[in-house]
This record gives sequence, C-alpha cells and structure tokens, in this order.
Amino acid sequence: MSFTLRTSSVINSTIPSGAALSAAINMAEYASGQIITPAAWTAAAIAFKVCDTIGGTFVPLRGATGAVVEITNVVAAGAFPLPAELSSSQYFKIWSENAGAGTDANQGADRVMTVLLKS
Repeated sequence: MSFTLRTSSVINSTIPSGAALSAAINMAEYASGQIITPAAWTAAAIAFKVCDTIGGTFVPLRGATGAVVEITNVVAAGAFPLPAELSSSQYFKIWSENAGAGTDANQGADRVMTVLLKS
C-alpha cells in the first residue's frame, strides 16, 4: 500500500493595530486549512479578500449568492476551518469585517493569526 503525504504549512499573519487586513497569503499549493485567532480579538467577523496576483487589487470573496464569505461569531483563541470557497483562490488576505456589512472592522491592537494550510 502506498500513500502520499499531504503538504502542510503554518503561517503567522498579522492584522496591524488600527487596520482590518493582513498581508497576502499564497494559497496556490493548498486546498484547505484553518485559522486560529489570537487571545485578544476586537469584535468582528473574519472574511477574506482575494486576488490573482500578490500586488493586485484584492476584492471581497463572495459565495454563489453574492454574499461575503465570512466566519461569524468569532471568539478569541478559537480555531475555525477556512471556507471551501477560498480553495480556488491564488492569494488571500484575512479581513476583519463588520459581519454582514462588508465594511472594515479595525483591530484595536496588532492581531497575529495562525493559518494552517493543507494540500
């Protein structure tokens, strides 16, 4: 019996104090993962902005209904699966978003998010 090990990666990505977006993360080699929130979190949903190039214009990731793809009821020190819709993206940024509003929810301090990616 043979099997292939899945590739994995751990990335720490910071949303700076007073901002709502992390740096870009390359999703090209991965199909799934999870995001772990820090011990402190300014109330907000987690959504995602995506782009085909690292230096391009990042736009909100939307599902088939046109709604922003988001993780709601985010708690500090929690682990959440990355949404399936994210798997087809080349690059993404973690977006601290006002749930359902599609607007920035700036964080009150630097927030280091741990992103676990799997192929």
